[in-house]
Amino acid sequence: MKKLIRLILAVVFILLLVRLCSGNLGSVINLPGGLGGDKTEDTGGGWFGPKEKTEQKSSENVPEDIRDLERQLGIGNDDAPSTTTTVPSVPSTTTSSSSPLTFMGIPIAGSLSAFGSELVKAGFKKSLDGSYSGDFAGYTGCKITPVGGDTVQEVRVDFPVISDWDTLEKAYDSLQASLTQKYGIEPKTSSGSNQAVYTLPNGKITLDADVKDRSTWHVILRYANSAAVAASSTIGRNPIDDL
Repeated sequence: MKKLIRLILAVVFILLLVRLCSGNLGSVINLPGGLGGDKTEDTGGGWFGPKEKTEQKSSENVPEDIRDLERQLGIGNDDAPSTTTTVPSVPSTTTSSSSPLTFMGIPIAGSLSAFGSELVKAGFKKSLDGSYSGDFAGYTGCKITPVGGDTVQEVRVDFPVISDWDTLEKAYDSLQASLTQKYGIEPKTSSGSNQAVYTLPNGKITLDADVKDRSTWHVILRYANSAAVAASSTIGRNPIDDL
């Protein structure tokens, strides 16, 4: 009789122990016979499936910088609020191919007389040969010549004559540095030429050094619209404001 009572108590103890253990393990495994209870939760696809609800709730306490790092690495809770990184825009000094090239802010377009009127408004004086004289990019006595038929397509700037090579080189290098800074691109140069060519979406700007006679030189700057480039086979005041 005592053995039977001990056996019954042992069975009851084992059943109670199994039920207690199944309550703790029910969220991980399904025990046969419903011993796991209702606490088992679907993880949605194994190790690489969505996180369990308990983990999602705990993620609310994760610092925002950790969440941002997890999102960048492709891990963590996808339901966490996202942060947007703002990239500052950099203003472009070049224009689209649909707009004409400009000279001192004046569009190289329209008739020669209309373009000349704008040059006069900018402070230049008209000469009898159709050119204009005045200050440009920090140099006095520059000659500005609009070129074109019915409409202006190119503007040529002849800088004052320079009598020594060192001064010419300094003037050329200074103008090239200012052009590079303003338009944000490096020019195309060649060892056999003095030209520095800046190719823009709507035309080309060419910096050149030319021999005036045997002992003098001068710098030449050309602004040519895309149409003029296609028709041709040749390539006090802050200078950047003019260039």
